[in-house]
Amino acid sequence: MKVIKNILFMLLAVGMFGSCIKEDMDDCPKYGVNTLSLSYKGDGTTEIFNDKIEKVVLYVFDHNEQLVTTKELTSEEVKQRNTTLPELELGSYRVVCFGNMEKCQVNDLTCGDCDKMYCAAPEYFKGETISGNDPLYYASLQLMVTEEDQHQVANFESSHYNVAVEVVNLHMEGGVHPTIEMCGVSPYTTFENVAGEPVDYVLGCEKNGGQFDALCNIMRHTNHEGVNLCVKDNEGNELVKVSLVEFLTAHPEIDCSKNEVTIAIRIEFKSVGVEVSVPDWAIEDIKPEY
Repeated sequence: MKVIKNILFMLLAVGMFGSCIKEDMDDCPKYGVNTLSLSYKGDGTTEIFNDKIEKVVLYVFDHNEQLVTTKELTSEEVKQRNTTLPELELGSYRVVCFGNMEKCQVNDLTCGDCDKMYCAAPEYFKGETISGNDPLYYASLQLMVTEEDQHQVANFESSHYNVAVEVVNLHMEGGVHPTIEMCGVSPYTTFENVAGEPVDYVLGCEKNGGQFDALCNIMRHTNHEGVNLCVKDNEGNELVKVSLVEFLTAHPEIDCSKNEVTIAIRIEFKSVGVEVSVPDWAIEDIKPEY
């Protein structure tokens, strides 16, 4: 009886793994499992990924920058900061991740050049006026798929600036809101995390007591020259124009080299002239650990 049981067990084993013994190996694990941890520490040493990033989409390209596969992580994967990459053939790959891509869209992923692939506000693709972008984060890494299991870390960095504008003591007739424009900013960032050619944004603003507030995100450009903030009346007349490079030079407490930074600008209309400054709350919110 014992011999019979052993024979039955062997037959069962052959049946279970028969597909791996035959020439057709489709049902067998081909290569090692590749897992990925997600990390974002801002400008410090403390993990703040889950404080800043709620959604992740990853793109896998081969050595010719041809798209192989994409994956949107589940909420649980984002929470755990860990994911398993789709099964890949042996070879060299590049993994590009975008965090917090909610409204932004991507263009032609099959063009074979990450410099020409980009993530942009949907209005850009429609030729419409842009009011802001998602608070994007970016990560990129090289992957060599082998027969061994591998684990790597995707280190994210910021692809955006937070912008907060306060317009104080501006009296508009009939409850009309002023037009707040940010000119010379980028409508997209490439899959190399490089901001694109400049356009003009028209920021949405709300009346809050005696002031107008505008909050948005813009792509992280590296050259502040030519970027201006303009406030116009309902007839398009320019009431004030603020050069961003001059403003940042005058206010070094706003450090745009950091990952987490808010460009906060307070424009106050006085009885004579206009005063441009950094709001008190913005100075208080600057945290050295970030």
